[in-house]
Amino acid sequence: MTKIFTIGFSGKKPEVFLEVLNAGRISCVWDIRLWRQSTYVPYYNGDNLAAVLGNRYEYHPDFSPSCDFLANYKDKKLAWSEFEQKYRELLNVRNPLQKCAVEKLNRICLLCTEKTADMCHRRLAAEYIASQIPDIEIVHL
Repeated sequence: MTKIFTIGFSGKKPEVFLEVLNAGRISCVWDIRLWRQSTYVPYYNGDNLAAVLGNRYEYHPDFSPSCDFLANYKDKKLAWSEFEQKYRELLNVRNPLQKCAVEKLNRICLLCTEKTADMCHRRLAAEYIASQIPDIEIVHL
């Protein structure tokens, strides 16, 4: 069975973040953030993560939410349920898995900022992948 993971870096020290990835035997971190910069914790900037993780880091912008409804959600102009619906519709239109090698999905880890996956698009992205490919287990780190 293919296993995919999700992780949010908020509140995680870099060494803990790396320990969690290594303990989970993560093959590749897929950065699915719209913006790969982190003002408060520069360690998590996309370029820095790419330097630290090497070929275990990939940026997958097709899984990021669109700027307009992400901004509306953050500004509380859009409820989480509306964000979920819009994001799922966006994934269906983009069909981001068409560009991915299915055999390389095992032990990937979808990366975003949020501490928990409950109200984060990485959970929705993982559910989308699981809905498209049979026998996938999702683990939120």
